[in-house]
Amino acid sequence: MPSLIAECRRPGLPGIVPSARFSLAAVPELVLAELARCRRGVVVLGVDGLSHAAAARCWPSAELTCLTSTFPSTSATAWLTALTACGPRAHGVPGMVYRVGATMVYAVTGEGIAGEPVVPAGAVVPQPTVFERAGAAGARCLALGRELVHLPGPWAPALLRGTTRAAAARTPGGPAAVAWTSAELAAQAADPGSLVDAVAAEVTAVLAGTGGSADGAPTLLWVYVNADDYVHATGYDRRLLAALRRLDGAAREWAAGGWTVVAHSDHGQVPVRSDPALAQAWARVDDPRECELPGGGAGRVRWLHPRPGREDEVRARLADALGDAAVVLAARDLDLPPGLRLPLDRVGAVVAIAASERFPLPNPELRYEHGGLDVEEMLIPLATWRSR
Repeated sequence: MPSLIAECRRPGLPGIVPSARFSLAAVPELVLAELARCRRGVVVLGVDGLSHAAAARCWPSAELTCLTSTFPSTSATAWLTALTACGPRAHGVPGMVYRVGATMVYAVTGEGIAGEPVVPAGAVVPQPTVFERAGAAGARCLALGRELVHLPGPWAPALLRGTTRAAAARTPGGPAAVAWTSAELAAQAADPGSLVDAVAAEVTAVLAGTGGSADGAPTLLWVYVNADDYVHATGYDRRLLAALRRLDGAAREWAAGGWTVVAHSDHGQVPVRSDPALAQAWARVDDPRECELPGGGAGRVRWLHPRPGREDEVRARLADALGDAAVVLAARDLDLPPGLRLPLDRVGAVVAIAASERFPLPNPELRYEHGGLDVEEMLIPLATWRSR
């Protein structure tokens, strides 16, 4: 890990940038390699919001290493990269809120939230997924998308291209293929123990009815596990860590049954502290007289869209307004690996990256947040439980 951190340091930036070799873009090849040598199939647990440090405390029976998230370290960008191996210049999603033409788009719903009311085509640019590649090799690809199945817009379908929705009875003897309601999923997300119990029961039921696809080819089952909402509100507390230990036990049982289990996250989170003065300072610079569209990004990285010829002025004003709470620079000057660079036509020309707990967050009520370059946001777990 120290060598990975050293590799990803950049002068003048707070924390680390994505690794050129060991970022989420490496996940599809890793999963396909496991699928090629597994006994029955591979279960991939996509645990949203889990830091490497938390996983290291709770998954003692796994083979554990680490990867880096994307930049921004936010779900909209990171999950697409993890499932396609492509960066935001290819899949088109550089953050939670970004520009497409004259419209500001909210990534996970595909809604236009500012600017022109109609979102242009191509807000998400679908890329071949790990599921399509595995399916072409004969695997049966299933997904327990949970919250993702309720999302409108093109983002979630771009993630799960090539999968079939897994069918499992929610209760013994109950009807199969009945999705959890949004209210039920929200209740689970607020209680880590309930969340892990529900996920474990669903996975166990799916695996019990799945021996592999035709001709003995393996099954690839992808499962979304929303720890993110709880961490935002509470952090990595004892309840969450206890639930993660139970997930370790479930993964051991699935591995004992002949399945290879892989778990990784999209990003970690860090403590944050609301500062109303900084929020007001941001709002003064994010001014329609200076910026042609409202700011984008999310969490601990945000950007502004200066009017033509005003970039230097807006960057200087924002740097002065945020002081040591952020690093402010031109988007074109971000030193990122070639495959993970941002599409400059979709990102504001002026980017602010959090450098302390104090940062003008879009949601000041959160106790933990992500999006920036802090090591705890950027280092994520890659865990594997294999059949013995």
